[in-house]
Amino acid sequence: MSLTEWQTWEPFVDALRRSAPPGTEVSEFVGMIGRGAWQGTYLDDGAADVRRDHYRELAREAARTGGRGPKADLDDALRAVAGLSPDVEQPVRVRAGARSGEDVVELVTLPPAVVSGPVTPVLEVVLEPGALPAQHLATIAPLPGAAPAPSADPDAVTRVIVERMPDAVGAAPDEITAAEAALPDGVLLPGEVRALYTAAGSGNLKLAAEEGRFGGFEIVPLNGGFLREAFLPAARFSTWTADADAFAAEDPAGRVQAAIGSPLWFPVGTDGAGNVYAVDLAPAANGHVGQVVLLYHELRAGAAYRAESLAALLAGQVGPDRIGLDKADRRGDEAGHRGDELDQRGDGPGQRGDGTGQREPGSRPSAEPEFLNLDPAAWAERLDAGTVPTTLKAAGLVPDRTHPPALTDAISVANRLLELRGLAPIEVTRLTRPAQQKREGLFGRLFSR
Repeated sequence: MSLTEWQTWEPFVDALRRSAPPGTEVSEFVGMIGRGAWQGTYLDDGAADVRRDHYRELAREAARTGGRGPKADLDDALRAVAGLSPDVEQPVRVRAGARSGEDVVELVTLPPAVVSGPVTPVLEVVLEPGALPAQHLATIAPLPGAAPAPSADPDAVTRVIVERMPDAVGAAPDEITAAEAALPDGVLLPGEVRALYTAAGSGNLKLAAEEGRFGGFEIVPLNGGFLREAFLPAARFSTWTADADAFAAEDPAGRVQAAIGSPLWFPVGTDGAGNVYAVDLAPAANGHVGQVVLLYHELRAGAAYRAESLAALLAGQVGPDRIGLDKADRRGDEAGHRGDELDQRGDGPGQRGDGTGQREPGSRPSAEPEFLNLDPAAWAERLDAGTVPTTLKAAGLVPDRTHPPALTDAISVANRLLELRGLAPIEVTRLTRPAQQKREGLFGRLFSR
């Protein structure tokens, strides 16, 4: 069987109807299925909370009697479907009516310009393919007169490496030269960085606890492509919905320039938890060339100051461990599911939802937004009125776990937006129960009366 055959979906459709709360007319599942897994939202007569309350009661009863849980049949059916699509995720809407003749499965084929999400298969439409928010395109450069800190000491760095890593092998001189040549604007590597890699091209630098709070790091090889690129602006971008309003927090001491990321934050070590120590080659006015910053994997933007030089870091002379880690800059539900916080009167990225007109640095004024996150009805109004801003690079469809947009409305609006820019539309394949089964279901109901 394949995903385009009714028989594939029939067990799940029937389980969806059986699992509905009493009195439900229409139950839906909207989400993604494939690669051996599934995620999505269940709606009963358009509501998501009724089923949750119903399941709590059934789950307590199952725990008391040792029976199967309320989702067991649904999960069994979904597991079978997911197993038929091992390589790709299939956006889908499954509708089980009170009568079997009303059952429908819709397989959604998304064009490259449409991004899916965990709440709805249509999260956003990228109207300018490959576009990034303005702040992800911004660059930083060294300030005139920037100099190393007095504590900078290449010889001290070499001594620590030789003492702690006696078997280390240094990087080849041409590797160091190539890494420096790849830096923008002819920026040079500080002497401390050259000393580090001359002494050890890779390996685990472990420092004893008594030497301070800094316990060492795994040296990032000069050819360690993943970690060298993981915190660049494009790599830190996930979706417009999550990142259109991501801005780096300002360093209160004026040492680190505010940016999404930069190749001038040169990775030298990793803590093994996804965070990277980098040498800052473009400090702010109160910083020093070669100061050490920490790039947190939880942050969507920016770098946190750690030490004024690499030698100071190795000596344990470091700043607060979590400085700059602002909850507002973390990835998560706050970032990915807060469309209702955006001012739907037309504010762009960085614009506050209270309509005060306050914007983050680098954001566009509200008359020229790059991104808007609206519900389908609001988009339809703009499309009808011809007031969709020409400056838009992407359009979001307000993700909300409790009240997600109706998929049919989201697809309709998304296709109108795509047509506006001459982009390929979303296609929907509808599967319905075979006519013979519909007749059998009708006869069964008649004879059972």
